[in-house]
Amino acid sequence: MFYLLNTIGVVLLLYVAVCIVYFFIQEKFIFVPTLLGEPFESKLTTPTEEYLIDTPNKGKIHGLLLKVDQPKGLIFYLHGNTGSLKRWQFMAEELSLLGYDVFVLDYRGYGRSKGRRSEAILHRDHEYCYDLISAKYEGLQKVIYGRSLGSGFAVRLASRRSPDKLVLETPYFNFLSLAQWYLPYLPVKYLLRYRMQSHIYLQHVHCPIHIFHGNADIIVPYSSALNLYKHAVEHGKQVQMTTLVGGKHSNLNIFPLFHEKLTEFLA
Repeated sequence: MFYLLNTIGVVLLLYVAVCIVYFFIQEKFIFVPTLLGEPFESKLTTPTEEYLIDTPNKGKIHGLLLKVDQPKGLIFYLHGNTGSLKRWQFMAEELSLLGYDVFVLDYRGYGRSKGRRSEAILHRDHEYCYDLISAKYEGLQKVIYGRSLGSGFAVRLASRRSPDKLVLETPYFNFLSLAQWYLPYLPVKYLLRYRMQSHIYLQHVHCPIHIFHGNADIIVPYSSALNLYKHAVEHGKQVQMTTLVGGKHSNLNIFPLFHEKLTEFLA
């Protein structure tokens, strides 16, 4: 009996230790940035304007505005959880081929962006940068585009501002459900500091929405995006969903259907 109780005690201590470690290092899993030196050298053929934006809460946000001739409007792009503008500038350039200027920024701790990070602070950064950049496009179409991690930020931003359209690529229902999918045996409900409650924010979005997701995605499960789509339908939103059969997390842009539907949605 003593041996059994001792074993249970050790297991409980290990479990508590794992929970404590996860609580303090969770950002290492959520945010996987790379840093950039100064000055930043764009590798694009598209003309760009570089921004270093001082935001509230002592933030400095690095962004690029890609410029096209006679733009239809602005795509405000919020990228995934890895890399920096060194990587995401190329996705922004691909989107600019649709005839839009594209603004892409790095979150705090990514690239040349600096400042203490929290979910609330990141949301405020995006609102501040969106207000600054979108003011240049009065009378033109404004699109908020969120990919993966950025989808939660994009839905929240769209619920606080009034874009003409919202695009979500490989989104999740909410970040808590995604964390529970990854860590079903940990009480992440009580440990997670980032919630990105897309399903709640979506109820306050009043523009057309298009969701893109691959059914072979093992990073953000297809079911999570499907649940978000169904939730939007239930709340009477103008929402479409394009499923890329065989699509994974980072390769949707190789599918002709992706480009066809995105071009159609933004036309």
